[in-house]
Amino acid sequence: MAVKVAFMQGSDCWGCHQALLNAHLGLLDVLPHLEIVYWPAVVDFKHDSLKARQDGEIVVGFCEGSLRTQEDIENVKLMRQKCAIIIAFGSCSCYGNVHGLANEWSVDSLTKRKFSEVESISSGGGTPTVHVPAFADKLVPTDEVIKVDAYISGCPPRPEQIVSAVLFLLGQKPFPMNDLAYCNDCPIKTDCLLDKGKLCFGPITSIGCATKCTAKGEPCVGCFGPSKTVASQVNGLMKMAENINLSSGDKKTLYRFLALFLNIPLMAGFDLSADILKQIKKTGNVITPLTNLPADTEKIASKFLGYLKDHRDFHETSNVCDTCDRIRGRMKMNNVKRDYEGLPNMEDCLIEQGYLCMGPITKAGCGGLCMRVNAPCSGCYGQTEWVADQASRFADIVTKNFNVGLSKDELLSKVKDPIGTFEKFTLAANKSFKGGK
Repeated sequence: MAVKVAFMQGSDCWGCHQALLNAHLGLLDVLPHLEIVYWPAVVDFKHDSLKARQDGEIVVGFCEGSLRTQEDIENVKLMRQKCAIIIAFGSCSCYGNVHGLANEWSVDSLTKRKFSEVESISSGGGTPTVHVPAFADKLVPTDEVIKVDAYISGCPPRPEQIVSAVLFLLGQKPFPMNDLAYCNDCPIKTDCLLDKGKLCFGPITSIGCATKCTAKGEPCVGCFGPSKTVASQVNGLMKMAENINLSSGDKKTLYRFLALFLNIPLMAGFDLSADILKQIKKTGNVITPLTNLPADTEKIASKFLGYLKDHRDFHETSNVCDTCDRIRGRMKMNNVKRDYEGLPNMEDCLIEQGYLCMGPITKAGCGGLCMRVNAPCSGCYGQTEWVADQASRFADIVTKNFNVGLSKDELLSKVKDPIGTFEKFTLAANKSFKGGK
């Protein structure tokens, strides 16, 4: 039975949908499982047909584009009403993208410049009012208007990233849940790891593991998935979930738990919200979970997934530099160049050639595509750390770890456009940004 999906477009360039179509033959694994019930630019279903559908009838809804207009806002609210799962699709929806830079000015000043003052206007201008939706006062990411279940970032996301995420969402299998939890078979009889303050997921993990990681002093990371019942040690794990304070080792444990226990593909650019993305089935017009987790298990997993959403750098995310094959150390930045100044060579690090490349503070996932065509990274996959002043963080990283002959203050003083450089894609989502007008 095909799964109903819908695509909604906000204010965008349609590039994310084009990236999906660019999967070409890769779509053969996806399309047979989908019943596309709404996709304005591809399938001729009218807006009223979406409104007429029952609430929750559509299984997965993809919301692309930024929320620049009141119509955009109403459309994502409609999608939330009609879809069981909402995916923020692309960096416009996830972060606000370039459109979010307009938050530095009022709507009145923006429309006046765009429609009345711009040099290309030759007939008096004026803001159009016929068949044009009203602009929102501020542009915000989709998850500030509706609840979002998953995020696929990128401008646009890579085709294989989209296809693999869709296959994950539509191809989940039920957990093989055993009756008892791992703790009932744990070789540690005294001095429980949880009692020592070490993160261990044995109380909510199914029994049956032959590896017995805890015998070596290592935590259970949930390889066998959830158990139908929880062990008494769950109280210690619940306390850690209520007040999450992770050591470096605990971060690794949590990363493995999310990947193994919940079957979440922690690929770059694909993140889940605080709620567990449960298996789903369709009976008539009702969507229900295939797997009913114990209440404690669901609460603990949701707490840690919530931490993931608020601390997107918790698993020490790889940055774009990790996927760049350019050579470092042969050149030295002594001045800051704009992108149009000179022509960088194809082998050496762009930063050390004097260009501002956001690779050190941007999540990996694109494969370093821009650098491969001799252009600096501009940050479309989102930041590796969110609660931070990105300008200051960038300057700290490059002056310490790259061959840069400038102090932090000297480097920042030479940046002509700090907002457009360090917050090009994320200003609307990053509340800690300092600077601008």
